[in-house]
Amino acid sequence: MSKKRILITGGAGFIGTHLAEHFAGKHELILLDNFRRNSLQATQLLDHDDIRLVEADVMDAEAMLDVTNNVDIVVHLAAIAGVSSYYEESLRTLQVNILGTVNLLEAVARRGVSQFIDFSTSEVFGSDAMWVNEDSPHGIGPVSDRRWVYAVSKLASEHLTLRYGEQYGFSCTCVRPFNIYGPRQTGEGAIGNFFRAALAGEPLKVHNDGSPIRAWCYVSDMVAAVAAIIERPEAAAGHSFNIGNPREIETTLGLARRVARLIPGVEIHHVPINRAEVRARVPSIEKARQVLGFEPKVDLDEGLSRTLEWFGRRTS
Repeated sequence: MSKKRILITGGAGFIGTHLAEHFAGKHELILLDNFRRNSLQATQLLDHDDIRLVEADVMDAEAMLDVTNNVDIVVHLAAIAGVSSYYEESLRTLQVNILGTVNLLEAVARRGVSQFIDFSTSEVFGSDAMWVNEDSPHGIGPVSDRRWVYAVSKLASEHLTLRYGEQYGFSCTCVRPFNIYGPRQTGEGAIGNFFRAALAGEPLKVHNDGSPIRAWCYVSDMVAAVAAIIERPEAAAGHSFNIGNPREIETTLGLARRVARLIPGVEIHHVPINRAEVRARVPSIEKARQVLGFEPKVDLDEGLSRTLEWFGRRTS
């Protein structure tokens, strides 16, 4: 495809930097971030002449209008995420993830951007998401529990994205990542938490009995899905896609045991936690297979080895 100008919000983050590495040299990139987290410092991305960094916040509507000038494609990852944030910054999570998305969509509509990809979450399916497809019910928990503010905000962002696309005539697509992991995962996440603890000589903390089930998807497979959406905007427009690896299913305890096998001598401790728990999160990806040609390639053992190699270099 011809060279495009792509804006990646949250471009200094975990998935954002992996997307930027994939598109570097193929497209002109603008990475926008407020540096709440910073995976960019572990890359050489800013050495590229066709990559520009903009430090800004999606809550700044004028900044969004400025940064979308002459942009062809927006990939929107900027958000407040992480379970701790849902409890400690519940209102801010709603504001940034909903109002920040509105600011960006308004700018996209005014600037005539041709394609918008919104990152949602598997959490829109609630606490028991086993083999869910894109049309499965959204079983989000009660308003009284702050655990669900992120899911609510992301479900709202999906509605906003699709409705703006319909109203203003640009290609819009939502992706629902299912437990993405890999190098440079700086935020909360079981695999990153386990590796950081193990390499520091600390026990792996497994909440309660460790029985919740997840399908674990390596970051390069997530990147391949986004690349397919960009290459097939007409096919992807107006859709939400579950993106994950349903072949690689493991419990939290089983994951801790795999990490312990990679780093001998590490102990596993069970710790009680009193908050809403997501019991299962496994996607059906048939729609992504059919529309995007998506097929995850990296199995969990290989992905863990690659991730450990990166974390090991950071601590050596």
